[in-house]
Amino acid sequence: MPILFVHGVNVRDRSLFQQITPLLRRWVCPEISARPEQVLIDDAYWGDLGVSFAWNGASRPRSRILGMGAGATPTQAFNEQLEIALAFEQPLPTVPAAPAAVPPAVLGSGFGPAGAGAAPRSGRLRQLAPDALADLLCGVLMATSPANSPTVAPDTLAHAALMADDVAHDPGLQAALRGAKDAEAELALIGAALQAAGAAATPQAVTGMGFKERWQDATVRLREVFQRADDLPLYAASVGLLEARKWAHEAISLFAGDVVTYAESRSADDPGPIVRRVMDKLRELDRQRGAGGDEPLVVVTHSMGGQIVYDLVSWFLPAQKDARPPRIDFWCATASQVGFFEEAKLFVASDRSIRAPARVPFPAQALGVWWNVWDPNDVLSFSTQGIFDGVDDGPYDSGSPLTRAHGGYLQRPSFYRRLAEKLRAAAAAGWKAA
Repeated sequence: MPILFVHGVNVRDRSLFQQITPLLRRWVCPEISARPEQVLIDDAYWGDLGVSFAWNGASRPRSRILGMGAGATPTQAFNEQLEIALAFEQPLPTVPAAPAAVPPAVLGSGFGPAGAGAAPRSGRLRQLAPDALADLLCGVLMATSPANSPTVAPDTLAHAALMADDVAHDPGLQAALRGAKDAEAELALIGAALQAAGAAATPQAVTGMGFKERWQDATVRLREVFQRADDLPLYAASVGLLEARKWAHEAISLFAGDVVTYAESRSADDPGPIVRRVMDKLRELDRQRGAGGDEPLVVVTHSMGGQIVYDLVSWFLPAQKDARPPRIDFWCATASQVGFFEEAKLFVASDRSIRAPARVPFPAQALGVWWNVWDPNDVLSFSTQGIFDGVDDGPYDSGSPLTRAHGGYLQRPSFYRRLAEKLRAAAAAGWKAA
C-alpha cells in the first residue's frame, strides 16, 4: 500500500517531500492500511533534470530594493516587516454568532476569503473551529520558523504543523478559550499551549533547532493579526509589492524553464528522462503491493507533477507491453495545470478534435480515482471541471496570500484531513471513479 509523491517546478532537493512525509503518515496512511506505520511513502525526485540557467538568471532585471548589486540583500528589519506583511495579508475574520451562517471557505482555512477587506479587531480565536485554528497556528508557525536556514532539518516544519494541530484540537484548550474574557486572554492561552507543546517535544528536529524559543514569537505574530489588520493591505501594496517584479521573474522563469525542459524531453515514442524516472518509481512501488496486487497505490502530486502523471496515465502507461502495467488507484493532484495543458492541447495524448462542450474521456486503464484540487488564491492552479470526464474537482482554501498559496496545500493539516476523507470514499467505491 505505497504512497508516491511527485513534486513540481523549482524543486532542487527532497526537503519538501521530507517535510510532508509525517503529515501523510498521520492522516493518509490510516485510510489505506491497518498498519499505517508500515506504509511505504516514497517520492519521484526529478528536480536535477529540470532547467539549468547558463548565466545563473542574469537575464532577470534587478529590483530596486534587493538588486542594488550582485549579492545585495535587504536589511534584517526590512526582511522581517516584509515577511509579516505577506504572511498576514489576509487577517483573521470575525465569525458570526450563528455557526450555520459562516461560509465554509472561511472556516476551512482560518483566514478570510481572497479580496476581503480588513476584519474588525473584535474577532475571537474561540470562534474558529478546531481545524481552522490549526491552520491559522500552522500558518503563523511557518512564518516564524527558520525555514530558510540550512541548519534546520527538513522535517522541522512538519513537526511544527503536527504540534499546532494537536494544540488546536486539545479539548482543554478549547474549553479555556470559551471561558477567556477577551482576545488578549485567548492569545495568552494559545501562547502557553504552544510553549508547553514545544517544551514537551522530543524529536531533535524540533528541540535542537531553537524551535522552543519560537513558540512565543508565534503568539506575537497572532497579536499582529489583530493589531495590524487595518494597515496591512496598504503596507503590502506600498512596500511588499515593490519586490513583485523580482518575485514574479523568478517564479515565471523557473516555472517556464522547467515546463519547457519537460515538454522538449518527451515525445509520443520516447517518454524522456523525467517521465521515465517517475514511471520506474511507479513500477518499483507497484511491486511493493500485496501478493494479490489488491492494495491501493496512492499518488500525490504538486504543480507540474500533475502534468507528468497525466502524461503517464493517459499515454505512457497504457502503451507499456507489461503483462500487468502499473495502475494508480488514487491520484490527488494539487495546484496542477492539467486543465490548462489539456485546453492548450499540450499533452502527448491530447486530441485536438475534442473541444467544448465535449469532454476528454477518463484514463480508466491506468487510473482509478482522480481528485484535482485548486486554491482560489493560487494563480498557478487550474480546474479540470468540464474538461475531463469523471474527475472529482474542487477548491481548497489554504488561507495563504498570493505569494505563498501555490504551496499552501501541503502545509495545512485541514488539507490532509480532506485527503483522508476522499480516500475513505474512494475505498468504499472500490477505487473507481464515480
